[in-house]
Amino acid sequence: MIEPSRSRQRFQPPVPSISSLVAVSGLVVSLACAGVRQEPVSPAEIPALEQRVSDDPNNGGLLLRYASALYAAGRCDSARVVARLGSARRPADATAPLIVGQCSEQDGDFGQALDVYREYLEGHPDAPGAATVRAREMMAARSRATARAREALERESQLAEQPPNPEAVAVLPLEISGDSTYLPLGRGLAQMLISDLSLLRRFPLVERLELDALLGELALAQTGRVDTATAARVGYLVQAGRLVQGLAAIPPAGDVRLEAGVVLSSGEVLPPAVTTGSLPDLLRLEKAIVLILARRLGYQLSEAERQLILEHGTQNLVAFLAYSRGLLEEDRGNYEAAAGHYAQAAREDPGFREARDRYQAAAAAPFALQISATQLPALASYTAPEPAPAGGQVVPTTTPTATTGAVATGLGDLASTHSEQIAPLGVQQTTQQASITPISQPPPSTVIPPEMTGTIRIIIRIP
Repeated sequence: MIEPSRSRQRFQPPVPSISSLVAVSGLVVSLACAGVRQEPVSPAEIPALEQRVSDDPNNGGLLLRYASALYAAGRCDSARVVARLGSARRPADATAPLIVGQCSEQDGDFGQALDVYREYLEGHPDAPGAATVRAREMMAARSRATARAREALERESQLAEQPPNPEAVAVLPLEISGDSTYLPLGRGLAQMLISDLSLLRRFPLVERLELDALLGELALAQTGRVDTATAARVGYLVQAGRLVQGLAAIPPAGDVRLEAGVVLSSGEVLPPAVTTGSLPDLLRLEKAIVLILARRLGYQLSEAERQLILEHGTQNLVAFLAYSRGLLEEDRGNYEAAAGHYAQAAREDPGFREARDRYQAAAAAPFALQISATQLPALASYTAPEPAPAGGQVVPTTTPTATTGAVATGLGDLASTHSEQIAPLGVQQTTQQASITPISQPPPSTVIPPEMTGTIRIIIRIP
């Protein structure tokens, strides 16, 4: 992964709307009623906590509450130190990484924040609070990508004078031609190409968010289309010597064509990798493209690496299309819609780990963004609801339109053993093989724990 210099731009959290504040306050009440320990912490507790920690210095829970109070008081330097002491005693507790990571975000050091979040998630991927850590990781990655893109443009004249890393690879969003229903696959296929190539541990890869942020600054985010001259410019800006451009042609009828070419920083274009096949074979076509690209990039795969790539990710096209739609909504900042799509992907393929992880992050994102520092114990205890498994009571289907009819038909063979009926999270379904909901149906809403009666206080500060 390419690591340009980190920006020191100060993190500015978005201003929440009144409706969002109400939703988050309701979530806090729901967590309390569900039995999750989430007592607010206050800076006023600091003197008493200091005395208690002095009397019981090895109490991890007490240390983490003390660190939370220091964080709520804006004393990040002290909060970091105490949080690390508490983490040594309670390593699975999400409080410490949330404190240390958010303090780093506030300093504009998004790289350090990402290191903290990812180290915790590597060791405790399913712990209470991991969803919130994933949400903060997602936001820190976006903030870092935006900061890097702006910094690169500010330093463009300097970057143009230094050759990019000839081994580094950046993958543009794929261009999708044919039915507009499949446009989200441009992001999904690009992410899969990056994920598969990263398994080889041979090429430094530019993260998809990094490239998307730069394309956004260059006003190319909607299409991702660049000519060879622009490709060379993008290569210099992200310091990647090789840029992958791809196309997926998905006609209403007939074979799908998937191709990807490599543009060098010099402007030279290598011969494209091309595969064709039926729509249900799209994900297998992507694997074939990866194997050809690796050879185009000068790498000879071992048989073990080849098998690793072929078995990586999902082979469920219904799940992958939902996942791709989740990426699109996530990129737009619409986390509730993204969570619904990711949940559908996880239901369709329970082994699709990346979809499950992204679902958790998107489900926790509004909570992680808008709750106050005094509610840190709730952040560290939050667990996203599990996506309901396929199977259970059927939700009434809708009639396919002319546009979606071809899509449902194209996926008919693939979806015949998967429930295409989209139920809200947490609602059981029953399998009905012949009934297919059009893929263009809006995603299910993210379900939070059942709301209970409680008191909600909303404080709005007007500048």
